Amino acid sequence: MRISHFRHVFGILILAAVPMFASAQSDNHGVQLAKRGLGQSQPLALNLSQDPGWRLYGFQRDGITYYQVNDLAGRVQLIIGNAEDVFWVLPAGDGSAQVSLPAEPIQAPASAVRSLVYQDQTFALVLYRSGAGVLWSVEAID
Repeated sequence: MRISHFRHVFGILILAAVPMFASAQSDNHGVQLAKRGLGQSQPLALNLSQDPGWRLYGFQRDGITYYQVNDLAGRVQLIIGNAEDVFWVLPAGDGSAQVSLPAEPIQAPASAVRSLVYQDQTFALVLYRSGAGVLWSVEAID
């Protein structure tokens, strides 16, 4: 009886995951990126964050990749768009967030503590904290 119940539950879990994998695309680095859910507090996308204090979700549509950073409560902090070597910040999340981009760099304070949130072969998303201030930084990798 228990084995039959396990097979039933396992089958439901597998079927529930199929739509998520079917709607995902790869960023050519082996990471599956979602096609929908951008801007949601808990999108159906993989958490790509390397920092346990943040959630980072990747989305891809029409050749543009988006990276959404949420805090642990699900609030959108910022969304970064990327096409080729160009990065920009979307008008979403906390409008007061300072973001340093490769084309428009902002110097982090010398006393800032650096935290790596995400990195792939082309860029890193880093958070610098200094007192109550934070600076998000998109740093290109050569």
